[in-house]
Amino acid sequence: GSATLVAARGGKRAAAAEEEATARGVAGLVGGILIHLACGSMYTWGNLVSYAPPHLKYWAGAVGSGPADAQLVLPLILVSQMTGMPLGPLLEKKLGPTLTALLGALMMGIGVMAAATAPSLASFCVCYAVVFGLGVGVAYQMPIIAGGRWFPAKKGVVTGSVVTGMGASAFLFNLLATRLINPKGLNAVGGVFPAEVYANWPHAIRTLGSLYTGLAVCGALLQSNPSSFAGAYPWRDALCGKRHAPTPKARKAVAAAPGGPSLPSLVFAPKFAAMWLMILGSAVGGLNVAGSYKTFGLKQPQLNSDSFLTVVGALSAIFGNAAGRFFFGALSDAIGFKASFVPLTLLQGTTLLSFPALAASRLTFLLATVAMLFCMGGTFALFPAQAMRVYGASGASVYSIMFTAFGSAALLGPIASNALLQRGGYPLVFSVLGLCSFGSAALTLASQ
Repeated sequence: GSATLVAARGGKRAAAAEEEATARGVAGLVGGILIHLACGSMYTWGNLVSYAPPHLKYWAGAVGSGPADAQLVLPLILVSQMTGMPLGPLLEKKLGPTLTALLGALMMGIGVMAAATAPSLASFCVCYAVVFGLGVGVAYQMPIIAGGRWFPAKKGVVTGSVVTGMGASAFLFNLLATRLINPKGLNAVGGVFPAEVYANWPHAIRTLGSLYTGLAVCGALLQSNPSSFAGAYPWRDALCGKRHAPTPKARKAVAAAPGGPSLPSLVFAPKFAAMWLMILGSAVGGLNVAGSYKTFGLKQPQLNSDSFLTVVGALSAIFGNAAGRFFFGALSDAIGFKASFVPLTLLQGTTLLSFPALAASRLTFLLATVAMLFCMGGTFALFPAQAMRVYGASGASVYSIMFTAFGSAALLGPIASNALLQRGGYPLVFSVLGLCSFGSAALTLASQ
């Protein structure tokens, strides 16, 4: 009888400990969503660029013509994120997920707030694109790495849940930014807003930067590892005044760890190259629409309404970018990567080919933009999860290099679009982008 009682008490304690551990893992995922809400504020640039003061429109200041150079801010953020991504996993091995995410959070906040009073587009880009983007890169994978340790059998759900915050961010901050900058809902005339709208810019950017900092710092403090994780963090211990000595569990884990292939051997392999090209072909269209939907809409008489285009951005963020990240992340756990990604690219390609025609009315333009960001969000969710499945323990490091495909797509899109725009207008731009998406589908079918 006593033995049974002891066993029952032991079982209850074990169940309570497991429940507490699960709660900590879920708290980490919630923290990851907060971090990605700050990271995802980059997608508000498609809305913010229309409010940028004249001195921030072109590299030469207020003097310029044609598509604004400020459209390159989002691509430059993604390139900076791409540069910072490899640093995240490296720093995590020394500092742990909490301090690494905290470092990224502070970089994001400082970058945006410093950009509020930038006197030129170049200085604005240094703060808002480079410093902020590097911070995004450092913090981006921390909740995904930690979440994968808490829930190793649900990598797609972990990734999809966390990066949903990235997609939902623009829903919240597009609406807030417009309320702060253009509270009267004034419309642009010839692409130019009244002076009172531009006067609100510095305060609005500082306010947004403060909010991003608060969200990301709170999210970073919620990151943790399960007790079963055997890693040691020498730089963290040094900062805390502790002498670094590997625990018996850590020494045992190191001794038992298999050698495995090196990172260069994984990166310079056909499988990596195929996945990199799949991202490039798929992401170039979605990122292009995400960064220019409002600029495009302001040039169409039937769409030229600041309040309407702000709503398009907000709805596309929540029902497109955010929903696509969660939907495709979970779907890939259920039916696999190929069965998820091929329909995504086919839907995206079809929408791109039809985009000029769909822009003929407000409703179809809204639906087309939502569909594009739904597919873009899905692409961002599918590949980190697939990298974790394919490359195992090296998944985070491999994906940090693979992310260069997103940065390349972000840069290639505006450059190619401006060249194509001069040759054949928007129909040629969207046709080429649609063919890129179909090419990604074909490559997936041929290589996976």
